Amino acid sequence: MAKSTQQQALLTEQRIHQAIIDIFMDKGWEAISYGSIAKHTGLSRGGVQRIVPSKGAMMGAFQGQVTEYLYQNLDFSDDASLTSSWTEALENAQFRNCLKFFIGSISNESPAKALARNGFDNFANKIGHEKMQSLIGLSVYHLLDS
Repeated sequence: MAKSTQQQALLTEQRIHQAIIDIFMDKGWEAISYGSIAKHTGLSRGGVQRIVPSKGAMMGAFQGQVTEYLYQNLDFSDDASLTSSWTEALENAQFRNCLKFFIGSISNESPAKALARNGFDNFANKIGHEKMQSLIGLSVYHLLDS
């Protein structure tokens, strides 16, 4: 019986983490709350809070998936292809939600800031600092208009 309870707890945690990702991709980080997760999963707010007791713990659901999602939308074959694919990806709401999360995270001291820093550093190492700065600048202007 204990094994079944452990399996159920793990499945519940996975459901909550998937709900966080689903809500984030659909509506953005600001839409994630105990209420929205509870509604998405059918669990109680208290049940959700036991699994993810803080916004910082909610970020644990990402486990690199935000950066991976960004990369999946990009063509790294050359500089022009990267810029073109980035510009096209800016039309995608999920891509914009990922960027808003990273850009918005830099203005506060939280686990999100460290996550954003790591994401930006990894991206800069992959494509170069100058190119990263150019694409982030392009993104900020685009997000101002969206």
